[in-house]
Amino acid sequence: MPGNLLELSNRLRPALIAFFQRRLGDASLAEDLTQDLFCRLASGPQHVVDNPEAYIFRIAANLVNDHYRRETVRSHYQHGEMLSDGDIDRLDAARTLEARESIGQVAQILNGLPERTRHIFILYRLEGLQRKAIADVFGISVSAVEKHIATVMRTLLRDLGDQQ
Repeated sequence: MPGNLLELSNRLRPALIAFFQRRLGDASLAEDLTQDLFCRLASGPQHVVDNPEAYIFRIAANLVNDHYRRETVRSHYQHGEMLSDGDIDRLDAARTLEARESIGQVAQILNGLPERTRHIFILYRLEGLQRKAIADVFGISVSAVEKHIATVMRTLLRDLGDQQ
């Protein structure tokens, strides 16, 4: 991937900045995290990735999660707050098992879809990317992105309905 890192940076930088800015609401932090992402890619181990766009957006999502974790810890430390046992929402085993089974069913259905359709759906529904940004990343029309998303939704509704 490092060989085409400059091309990926030029192509994905606007979508990544928008991705970070939507989640964090801070333009300068979005720029910083975008730069950090490409620095990590450049200095990290060099390996072949089948879908560099999905890989990069997964790293971006992890950077957002890391940022929120750091901010939460920093906030609790600054305010001297400590979580007590009363602050933890206890789930019973049946609810936990049911949720895991549902997630497993969705993951199984998604894994049965074509790779491109699956990645488009994940970027749209889980990562919250705009259809236009996804279309730019994949080099397709917004209409094509919408058709991929509709295909996944129909498949999920059909297959999850059959399982219940």
